[in-house]
Amino acid sequence: MNTPYEQHVEYPSRKRMAWLTAGAALFVCAGFFLIFDQSSKPGASIMSIVIGLVAILFFGICFCYSLIKMIRKEPSLVINEHGFIDLSSYASGGEVAWKDVEHIFMYELMGQQMIGVKLRDEKAFLERQNGMKRKLMIANSNMVDATISIAQNSITLPLDQLYLMMMSNWRHARASKG
Repeated sequence: MNTPYEQHVEYPSRKRMAWLTAGAALFVCAGFFLIFDQSSKPGASIMSIVIGLVAILFFGICFCYSLIKMIRKEPSLVINEHGFIDLSSYASGGEVAWKDVEHIFMYELMGQQMIGVKLRDEKAFLERQNGMKRKLMIANSNMVDATISIAQNSITLPLDQLYLMMMSNWRHARASKG
């Protein structure tokens, strides 16, 4: 395990990203099937087209995002003595200083373990985010009281080890401050 003075860099799991990309591609295909399926009843065809378009749009964005994350060699999380840089998802927090962190905790949402980070001035942090990212972060904060969430599927290190590393760095930064 890293000491509080070392930088730790996490990259996305290529295997997990490949599965996410394949899953998104399947849902895009299902959306096309709903649009072009001629076997449905006349009244149901409009609903099928709407659902198909929504599926293509949403899962098309997911497909593009996961494909780009899988191809690029960019880190999803960097932890150092000053704070962390979260690039683990579309609604990631970006750069966060330890002094801005109020609380770090683990939680489970829909069967997936996550690390939640509650910030001291959540409002100021959210104001710095762009429109869609801000909305996603607000929705997340309303569900679990965490401004930033880090999921296991975006990193390779086991989440419990990452949590201990983040806690160690955060405590060290708080102790150094005063």
